[in-house]
Amino acid sequence: MPSERPERPERTASAGNRDRNVSRREVLGGLAAVGSLAVAGCSSIPGLGGRRPVWRRDIDGAFMAGPPAVTDELVLVGMQDKALYGLRRGDGSTALRFETGGPIEARPAAPASGGPYHVHSTDGDLYAVDSAGDELWRDEGTSHRARLVRTGSLVAELDLAAPENTLTGYDPQTGDQRFEQAVSSYFLNGVTDNSFVVPVPVSETESRVTSLSPADGSVRWRTEPRRWYSNVVADARLVVAARDGTLAAFERSDGSVRWRVPIGDVGRTMVLGSQAYLTRDRDGGRQELLAFDRETGERLWENPTGYQIRAVEATDDAVFVGSRVDDPDGGILGRIDCFGLDGTRRWQTVTGLPSLDSLGVTDSRVVAAWDRGFAVLARGSGETRWSYEPDSYSRLSLRVEPSSVFVSYVEEGVVARFPLG
Repeated sequence: MPSERPERPERTASAGNRDRNVSRREVLGGLAAVGSLAVAGCSSIPGLGGRRPVWRRDIDGAFMAGPPAVTDELVLVGMQDKALYGLRRGDGSTALRFETGGPIEARPAAPASGGPYHVHSTDGDLYAVDSAGDELWRDEGTSHRARLVRTGSLVAELDLAAPENTLTGYDPQTGDQRFEQAVSSYFLNGVTDNSFVVPVPVSETESRVTSLSPADGSVRWRTEPRRWYSNVVADARLVVAARDGTLAAFERSDGSVRWRVPIGDVGRTMVLGSQAYLTRDRDGGRQELLAFDRETGERLWENPTGYQIRAVEATDDAVFVGSRVDDPDGGILGRIDCFGLDGTRRWQTVTGLPSLDSLGVTDSRVVAAWDRGFAVLARGSGETRWSYEPDSYSRLSLRVEPSSVFVSYVEEGVVARFPLG
């Protein structure tokens, strides 16, 4: 790793003013709640009550850090030194260290308490580690890139290296392989404690929505083959899938069709909350969010946002949308819209962040992040409380909890905890 501090890149101008429908007055009005200091990219903005970390832990020799996972007691993070670290939430001290055969770039998977913890290393292997930091089991693989998900009774790995993405389910305690299934997805958005719902390829042009048992991978139900399902999401009660201009909802228990509605061309993002939400492109490069009734499929409302919707977070009483808009002075800014369940826009904020990649929502705060900084906003009003960007300009990976933000500094091998007040 180079020892000198990297120069901060210039904010790139957006091509062709992709958000012409957002006026200078609209952007500046959104910035008024932030204040001019927020745009300057300061590490800790005095005018907004910038926060210092509760603790910061530099891992000697780690150089780079993966995204963190958080349990009731630990912050779990993999490092470039080929080790998984379990840091105590309270003070960042080391509770466990487990060495693998390669650097760890993926987020570990762990239950809220008790372990075991699971991590995929770039050596291609999946490891299970107990709460004392000892190896429980190891499954040798070939993939340098994989995603993990954990339920109460299963840990599953999505291997992205094979010609067809392969989902493999394991017993968390013993490592016994329960099933292996080719899937036509890069994400695992249909996982609950009781079932895995995934799109399964049938041919080069068709797939099925399929519900698998976590116990043994047996098929509980599956739909008829249809033209390629582009996205599938599920929660404990409902499965929603988009394909070929149609949005369909299935009963989680048996796969029977609850409703089907035409939707035309849509974006990739679907989210389930009190309603079903879907993104769609509009003329002029902007996008919009559509809301559907979960029981009937009725389209309830549609509202414009900026362009490139990057994140949608649904709660019981609202939905938060992160997108991008053009900065009147050149470049890009992150925008957040908060809508009530009736479609009313409760607030809209254009942040000082030069992009927006993810959102985290708690009872009182909204955390908006791009890959080199984040801002904390009041949930009820969208007012920016404080903002943070590291002096090193390292990329960041966040995990938002009710009272804290846990941050790994990707290019430094550092982990920190910030208060969310």
